Amino acid sequence: MSQELTKVRAGLNRVSSDLKQEQFISAATSVREGARIFGRVAMIKSEQEELVSLLRTACDHLRYNKTITSLFPLAIEYAPGQEQALVNTMNQLNEILEQANMEEAVARHQVYKTAQLEKGHNELQRGAVDEARRTLGQLSQDYQEANLLLSIGEEFVQADLFEDAVKYLELAARLAPEDPHMLNRLGMARRKLGSYEDSERAYMMALELEKNDPNLLFNLGRLYLDWKRWEQAAHYAKLALKCAPDFAEAGKMAAYAEKKYQESIR
Repeated sequence: MSQELTKVRAGLNRVSSDLKQEQFISAATSVREGARIFGRVAMIKSEQEELVSLLRTACDHLRYNKTITSLFPLAIEYAPGQEQALVNTMNQLNEILEQANMEEAVARHQVYKTAQLEKGHNELQRGAVDEARRTLGQLSQDYQEANLLLSIGEEFVQADLFEDAVKYLELAARLAPEDPHMLNRLGMARRKLGSYEDSERAYMMALELEKNDPNLLFNLGRLYLDWKRWEQAAHYAKLALKCAPDFAEAGKMAAYAEKKYQESIR
């Protein structure tokens, strides 16, 4: 008996245990390799008969497995002479199983990310800042994703830890340079930190991407208000109001900034 045939037999004999251990791809691959060996390896009659029996039994195991049937709509059947059809069926099954594995992995990672964000949030809430920095810092190293880094930055913003927030928001903006929302949040955090020139730079980059966003225009006006650049504050507040006539806060800011500007030039 050839080494390849011995390996195939061992794989087919393992299908039942693989399924019990939820090694579904391994089981399907063993069946596919069992079907492929026909025509490639010379076998005596008794070896062919044994292989046919093993394939039928393995297909039965697959066909009656609840997980397989829930994922795979096609019938898993085998008869002598239909080896290529079985190979094709196993290829399709493996594609579906690999996709399911990927989706499961994504879901598992999402659960972990959510849990770690919540852990960091709770640590910040109770004032355990160093613990939160470790938790959220490790999370950011594990997953270099713009939206996750944005969420981490927001946690620090809510805790009034703006230097920490800016660090993560800068990383987020670097990963998503075409996302005005990332730049907007970075601009807000830099303003809170008192880094007005850096804040202005972030807002201006965001405006290049989204010129008529009333919230972005308002936030830029709010920066100039803190900066005591009254004319510019009034200008951007009015632009925000033009884009969103019902934006009451923009109207109030425009009136206040205009008043301060008039006072400054008297």
